[in-house]
Amino acid sequence: MAIDKIKKSIFIIPSDIFETFLVELKNISSVEIISQQDIKATVEEQSFLGYTYQTIKMIISKLEFLLTLISKYRIFIPTDLTSQEVFISYSLNSDLEQISNLYTEIEQIDREIKSIHTNIQNLQNKKVLIENFSGINLSFSKLRQLKNYKYFFLRINVKKLNSLIKELQKLRLSYYWIHRKVKDVYYFFVLIHNIEENNFFNLTRLFEIQILNITQEIETDSIEEEIKIINKKIADQKMLLKELEEKIKILLTPNIKKIISTYVQAREVEDFILAQQNTTKTKYSKILSCWVPEKFINKVKNLVNKFTNVSVLFIEPQKGEDIPTVLRNKPISEPYEFITTLYGYPKINTVDPTNFLAPFFTLFFALCVSDVFYGILLTLTWVFLRNKVPKYSEYYKLVTLLKYLGLTSIVIGFLLDSFLGFSVVRNFKLPLNIAVFDPLNRPIDMLKFTFLLGFVQIIFGLFINTIKSYKDNDILSSIDNLSWVLFIFSFAPVVYNLFFQKDISESLLKTSGRVSLAIFLFIVIFQSRNIKSILLKPVNILVKGYNVIGFYADILSYSRILALALASSAIAQTINILVGKLLKAELLGIKFLEPILAPIVFVGGHIFNFLLGCLGAFVHSARLQFLEFFSKFFVAGGRPIKLFTPKKEFMQKSSL
Repeated sequence: MAIDKIKKSIFIIPSDIFETFLVELKNISSVEIISQQDIKATVEEQSFLGYTYQTIKMIISKLEFLLTLISKYRIFIPTDLTSQEVFISYSLNSDLEQISNLYTEIEQIDREIKSIHTNIQNLQNKKVLIENFSGINLSFSKLRQLKNYKYFFLRINVKKLNSLIKELQKLRLSYYWIHRKVKDVYYFFVLIHNIEENNFFNLTRLFEIQILNITQEIETDSIEEEIKIINKKIADQKMLLKELEEKIKILLTPNIKKIISTYVQAREVEDFILAQQNTTKTKYSKILSCWVPEKFINKVKNLVNKFTNVSVLFIEPQKGEDIPTVLRNKPISEPYEFITTLYGYPKINTVDPTNFLAPFFTLFFALCVSDVFYGILLTLTWVFLRNKVPKYSEYYKLVTLLKYLGLTSIVIGFLLDSFLGFSVVRNFKLPLNIAVFDPLNRPIDMLKFTFLLGFVQIIFGLFINTIKSYKDNDILSSIDNLSWVLFIFSFAPVVYNLFFQKDISESLLKTSGRVSLAIFLFIVIFQSRNIKSILLKPVNILVKGYNVIGFYADILSYSRILALALASSAIAQTINILVGKLLKAELLGIKFLEPILAPIVFVGGHIFNFLLGCLGAFVHSARLQFLEFFSKFFVAGGRPIKLFTPKKEFMQKSSL
């Protein structure tokens, strides 16, 4: 139920068994190699299997470029490639040569694509520029024949237009046309006689007028004709762009397996080169520094015991070092680490929220799904996937999470009296009525319950922060958090009365108002201690008032649970009504067809509602944790540990 403690391990390894030990160390997947000490041979001089560091980095860069394009163009990747373990093969050299040729060809096409994107952007910019003068009745061929006049297309701020017009009227033999206003800018056309050209340019500087380079952009006789030509050029460029993108897909698709396999092997070679880099060579031994989570220390010790000449020393990390964050929770709450890491890793020596969010997330999800049968489907999904997804996969925790979510949804479904949209009590004649809420017929009761859940979780989050501040000997911050807890408690009847009048007695309201006002004033005064200016201290009332609104807005946000439960129940019942009409041939009037369609609509409709409901339940339950709950105590800034481990997946998020 915490962030695991991290130790720094220093290994002293004889040179003659170093590579053997390194392989064994990688197999136990327990350490992150961190040493950056100076060694006699630079990293550029080191090699593994004939590849230097610079060579393998260049190869990986090319492969990552190809993998990025695979992701960019959404090329299908066979599922068996995403989890298989890849070993370094003797065909690596020939594969790299083929990949290098493929990279050269695709990289050339990609450059052409980027050039086309630039051309399209330039054409669109040109179009945007001249469109401001669309509709102006000018012939550019005739304008170009003028000998004694110069013409200009201008843009000027609205506030300066009147002053400019007055000055233009003073110029001899000059004409202007105000064409269009866009926001706070006017676009207009002027015709200036040569004798007034210098005076005109003085005006442009005086009024900060922007002279638009329309004349050089126009190749035809009118703006409308030019826009048509630009649109055609853009369409042609987009068609060419589509052809080139399709060509890249054709080149990549048959080579996906080779690209992925080669990429994993190249990363394995890089790992071994970097492992050599992170050692300090002496005459007779090598020294290796690693981060080791406390839960893996026994595994490391057992490995060292196999090598009689290897020594290891565990030391406490120093302040300021880049220590990774490793979550360590009991098996029942470990799957919820998937939810925590979706938001980010907590900073070292702060609070791991996994255990705290687990019951809330599970309950919120189940309330949103609100159906017994949908809970059964979730549980069956877990039964089906638990042996399909390998334990080392990042999604294994999500699959395990389905078990808890499914079982809880079954229980909550009975409490909400829903089984595929039917009433468990009325339609299935359940002898014991255990229904507590009815989202469709009694939504207010469930709305109150969702507010209560929000109230409890917000208070709980503040209380966690209070305890954490107290343990850190930050007593003032602990008092700050505790005072907000007391205020939210005391002011709750007043806020409740705004939504549900007549439920609260007048005496309780008066007491609540007085107590909450006293606590609020204490908060304003006490939390102004760091404001040095006396004049700014009263402003803190507005800041704390805004905080009050924020806390209760967070609580109101939990009403989304009711909204999702309503949607799930309503859609399920609508499907059942529709199926009932189909069975009786009352929908389309086709007696022989409608009864056949009924089971298809029933199964398809409920599968759709199940998937939609689960997606919404997951997203909104997670949102309540991330925005409403975590904001009260969670301190981000941690990073995951980069274990020195055999590659079991071809692609990590950090690789693309």
